[in-house]
Amino acid sequence: MMLILVLPGWANAVNDHSGDPASDAASASSKRGNTDSAGSSNSPNAWVSSASDNSAGVDPAAGASDEPLLLEVYVNGHSINKIGEFVLRHGVLMARPEELRQLGFRVPVMLQKTDLIPLSALQGFLWSLDTKDQVLKVSVSESDLIPTLLQWSESPTANSKPGSETWHRVIQSGTGVTFNYDEIGTYSAGQPGASGTLAFQAFAPFGVLSSGWLDFAGATAYGGGNYSSIRLDSAYTYSDADSLRQYILGDYITDGLSWTRPVHLEGVQLHSDFALRPDLITFPLPSLTGSTAVPSTVSVLANGNQVLSSQVGAGPFQTPQLPVISGAGNITMTMTNALGQQVTVNQPFYTSSELLKPGLQQFSTQVGLARRNWGAIDGAYGKMAGAALYRRGINPKLTLEGR
Repeated sequence: MMLILVLPGWANAVNDHSGDPASDAASASSKRGNTDSAGSSNSPNAWVSSASDNSAGVDPAAGASDEPLLLEVYVNGHSINKIGEFVLRHGVLMARPEELRQLGFRVPVMLQKTDLIPLSALQGFLWSLDTKDQVLKVSVSESDLIPTLLQWSESPTANSKPGSETWHRVIQSGTGVTFNYDEIGTYSAGQPGASGTLAFQAFAPFGVLSSGWLDFAGATAYGGGNYSSIRLDSAYTYSDADSLRQYILGDYITDGLSWTRPVHLEGVQLHSDFALRPDLITFPLPSLTGSTAVPSTVSVLANGNQVLSSQVGAGPFQTPQLPVISGAGNITMTMTNALGQQVTVNQPFYTSSELLKPGLQQFSTQVGLARRNWGAIDGAYGKMAGAALYRRGINPKLTLEGR
């Protein structure tokens, strides 16, 4: 039994438990499964084929002779508990590329756009068909199998990620106006006074208009008058949850990196805003891969807390990301077969929220007039200024950024 643990920032750990009784039993079971598969050819209702078979004489368009078959599929001697839809054409067994992927088989890129793929066209794909019991037994290497994904929670599918054609996040937005205030009154040396903050906000599906002020009256007023005010920030903001972008026209603080200095500007800003997706994890998390020779139960603990426990069939499996907090920690994976025999792997890990997941990018562009003496003097502006930054995750260990 071989386990492979892949974690960001650490080398792969490979434990070969060839001497383990569970491994020996698994190996023996695998060998028996292959023998049974090959042995089915002795039946008069069984056919055996491989990639070396010649199917060049098959007319792909000859649909009149197609015989649809619904077959129970066995892979390397173990049932995958799935029924596959196949077509028997002139003695050649064929299937759609999507059907093969759903059954857990990798399809070469050159064949993915083919309507029907002869199983004999798949390299290293050995199969036997029992027409009496409607069973297809396949012998294939683990590298030609799609790993079983062990999900620890609900997550968007591959076709529902930001930027894909089918992605659309439904946001419910109302229309209204709010006015907030916070005032305090004073009386000192026989002179009354008041000061506070005012905030106005109008919101609708097409954006938010907001503005804030400091106000002073009586003894606290500036310039010797009875009342004075200082404008803080005024801006129109539109947020696009589908593209995770935010557009700002007005006052804002420039985005910066850990080694840069933010500036208060009044102008235009376009930037990425991951806060629009509270469920989105932006930094790389540890991933876990492994393989089982027999159906087993896989349990994963992160820092002593169980995060995953799932049944897996024989073959490779993978957890795309494990829910851990940033910093250092330890992951423990335990595999238990039907006989109660266990194999355990421990691996330290380290994650950082300063990194971006591979392929995830963040950007910000802004230009405007510098705000001077903000909160003290109204209408004080400096020179025109602008800034831009870009960050992109290259791999789980490397994120490039520049400004």
